[in-house]
Amino acid sequence: MGATTARPRRGHRSKPEPERAPAAGPSPSVQSSNGRATGWTSHLPPSWVPYVELARLTMPAALFLIYLPTLFGVVLAAVLARRGSGSGNADGGFDFPNPWWYTCLLLFVASFFFSNAAHAWNDLIDAPFDALVSRTARRPIPRGAISRPAAVAFAAANATITGAALLGFPDPAGAFRYALPNIIATIYYPYAKRHTNLPQLVLGFCLAWGIVMGAVAVGCEPFALSNTIRLHPRPPNLPHVFSPHLHHTHDHPLSTTTTTTTPTFPSIPSIPSIPSIPTTLTLGPLTLSTPFLTLFTASALWSAIYDTIYAADDLAGDTRLGLGSLVVLCGGHPGRTKTAMGGLLVLFAGCLVLCGLSLPVGGAGWGFYVLAPGGCTVSLGVMVARVDLGDARILQGTDCPV
Repeated sequence: MGATTARPRRGHRSKPEPERAPAAGPSPSVQSSNGRATGWTSHLPPSWVPYVELARLTMPAALFLIYLPTLFGVVLAAVLARRGSGSGNADGGFDFPNPWWYTCLLLFVASFFFSNAAHAWNDLIDAPFDALVSRTARRPIPRGAISRPAAVAFAAANATITGAALLGFPDPAGAFRYALPNIIATIYYPYAKRHTNLPQLVLGFCLAWGIVMGAVAVGCEPFALSNTIRLHPRPPNLPHVFSPHLHHTHDHPLSTTTTTTTPTFPSIPSIPSIPSIPTTLTLGPLTLSTPFLTLFTASALWSAIYDTIYAADDLAGDTRLGLGSLVVLCGGHPGRTKTAMGGLLVLFAGCLVLCGLSLPVGGAGWGFYVLAPGGCTVSLGVMVARVDLGDARILQGTDCPV
């Protein structure tokens, strides 16, 4: 028999070598593929470093992207309670179910372990694709620094501790019901790029949900779905539980009776001659707080905008692997992508303005509009205008914090 040419087995594809980024100086957000740590991680035991990388703890950005929205929820809940609940204390403030420092610490602990679990889950699902994209090829799982079983155990342990943190909320069972939509969205997020060109919006939903959990941590209901998703206060342990649209009483914890008493507090200059915006929206069994809805939407859009920059760096790999993103939806054209980001930016600013206008007792003061819609829009707009989406070097040696 003559010599034959070897052919690959049917259905078998040789795995392409991962694209490697050109050699660059050490980055605080990505350790080198040989496992040597840089920065503060060099003081840790070598076996810990891959897990620090897996959890994106080499830089605080990932953690703060999850933690800060919870504080936004706490602040907005306090504003709504002070203006609309009628149960302020003698100095015009409002007593939360727990001390403010306890609430902030509890939310930090929950955010920390949730962040660890979410990143580990994301990298577990994305590992086959990460190995083929230059920006992600050096993550711990693709480079073999952490085995898949070890990553599963790490994710499960951190998720369990996150669930335990919910026990510190005023209504643990209610807190879990409010957390459930985000749990589902976080589980789905790694698959989103395989099914849609808008995974950035799924990510935005996951991160912005911290606003909801921050409100729930102080007994506030940013929305209620009949009796399925809502809080069930238990007096006398929760003497000051409130809702922006439903004010519970001790005798009837699910009473929808509202109070018309307005607490006294220092006057805040407000924008005159602006039509009032309803503070609540009702869609069948679903009741939404307008300030929370608009702040949540703005936060989700903010996340989607900055994550699009990372998607631009991944364009070649995403196109080759058949994955979706807003950049892919725009055909990979930098100009069209920036136009889309500009549209999201306009919606972002509009949501913040509506958030201020929908606050009870005259809306927000001028300071809010200058700092929030004004300052945030200018800052994000400058970033969008200056970033070169066609330059693959803009994110050389960095990893997306989420």
